[in-house]
Amino acid sequence: MKKNNQKHSTFKVVCIALIVVVLLTWLLKLMQLNEAGTAFEFIKGEGSRKQVGLFDLFNYITAIPQMFGYIPLYVLAVGGFYGVLYKTSGYRNLLNKLVNKYEGREWIFLTLVMIIFAVLTSVAGLSFALILLFPMVFATMLLMGYSKTTAVMTTVGAVSVGVLGNTYSISDAQAYLNTSFSMSANTDLKIRLVTLVLALIILIINVLLYARKHKTDEPRKGYLYPESNNKKAKTWPITLAFDILLIILVLSFMSWSATFDKDWFTKALEAVQKYKIAGFPILSKILGETGLVAFGTWSYTQLICVIVVMSLIIGLMSRVKLNDMIDGFISGMNKALKPALIAGFVYVFVYVNAYHPILYTIVNPIMHISKTFNWISVITLSIASVISHFLNVELYYSAYNMVSYLQVVFNNPKVFHVMAYILQSTYGLALLFVPSSVVLVTTLSYSGVKYTRYFKAIWKLLLELLLLIIIIGIILL
Repeated sequence: MKKNNQKHSTFKVVCIALIVVVLLTWLLKLMQLNEAGTAFEFIKGEGSRKQVGLFDLFNYITAIPQMFGYIPLYVLAVGGFYGVLYKTSGYRNLLNKLVNKYEGREWIFLTLVMIIFAVLTSVAGLSFALILLFPMVFATMLLMGYSKTTAVMTTVGAVSVGVLGNTYSISDAQAYLNTSFSMSANTDLKIRLVTLVLALIILIINVLLYARKHKTDEPRKGYLYPESNNKKAKTWPITLAFDILLIILVLSFMSWSATFDKDWFTKALEAVQKYKIAGFPILSKILGETGLVAFGTWSYTQLICVIVVMSLIIGLMSRVKLNDMIDGFISGMNKALKPALIAGFVYVFVYVNAYHPILYTIVNPIMHISKTFNWISVITLSIASVISHFLNVELYYSAYNMVSYLQVVFNNPKVFHVMAYILQSTYGLALLFVPSSVVLVTTLSYSGVKYTRYFKAIWKLLLELLLLIIIIGIILL
């Protein structure tokens, strides 16, 4: 009975959250910016409520693949990649080497994972892209005797902290915040570095304390790591593949132009595209004239291509038969199907909030507790921002909604940098627990960890990180 109750638990949590949002569109009067563009006010008349209907909801769901189809496709590609790895004995041998290397010092492995993932997210803006490495980390931690809940806290927690303490990553959302609030990439950089370090320390302490108390917490699931039939199988092809993928992740998502004002990879791409043999642009034709872009401007489309190609290369280097490679890739995608569907499904929140805007109705009374932007506003904006992140899923959409609102309610350029800091840092906090966090629901679904169990493990961490954000926000005033 307990097992049946845990089935589809992540999907149930997402659905419950969506039902709550839909009900709010029936209950709340909507607010909009007045014609003068000076204040938000309630919409008058019959249009004061814009309810989500049944066919509206399914219309939004069917629209998801058009804008956000790359998200589930990426998850499926990662699943296929590990499906091929499972066909090699070298993958399990690599996991065993990692376990043996940190035997008796497993806490060092956990700490290193959190530091590496958080720094990569903070500097290169990887966040969801790091899902590619999660299964390997999960498998290693389970072989070390840690629980799946600990594995989720370690991986999702590190990504969340990296976003919370964003430093050199200039995503579309961060660029929008900088432009809207007239800031540069270096605005409050030192304080953001301090935030990253302190948040990382808080995360490490919480995870290690939980891990020590729950080291043999759950039964192992075979699909998380394969059995090895050949202990002499070479591990170097797998190791090399992970090294190359990690390098590509960093190079492709690092904001080389916006952050460092470097155009190395743009020039390198131009050289590749212009290279000709007998007057024929051979490399441009093979790689694609429009699909390939310079490092620093990659999307998940290019990354999916690399993962598929790398799966083939690993199979060939590990001498896996072609039929076995295909079987493994398909099997891996099948295992990743449910997490992929849930990862795409959460984007329905974006459509609901876009066409039935309840955000301002919810946050307006919270933000008007104080008439001027002061230490109270830091607290209320932190709360309002988390609500916005929950409804908008991605930081870009959340920032777009909140910036216009804040510039009307608190049109004070002196505190714009504080607002930007809070919007960015609370997004990292939201990734850690809201049911619309793509990285969280994907990881929970993959691992089979119940949301309620996970939340019980991280609620103290949430409060500590929220307190950190508020304290630093007040210091910035």
